[in-house]
Amino acid sequence: MSRTEFMNQLKNLLWDIPEYEREEALNYYEDYFDDAGAENEAQVIASLGSPEKVAAIIKEGLKEEYKKSIQLR
Repeated sequence: MSRTEFMNQLKNLLWDIPEYEREEALNYYEDYFDDAGAENEAQVIASLGSPEKVAAIIKEGLKEEYKKSIQLR
């Protein structure tokens, strides 16, 4: 899997979260790939796991943030 394929799959998997959150997450992972360099693309993908796994982590994090915001009210 290439970086482009990974990012496209991740974007598709995040269709159901708010646009701001989706863009923030996608920018984070684009920066992560950029920082690692093109020569390390395969290693980055291996360390992250599948796009499905990354999307699940992002969505779980959003749920936790929502729960915390509700508790603060």
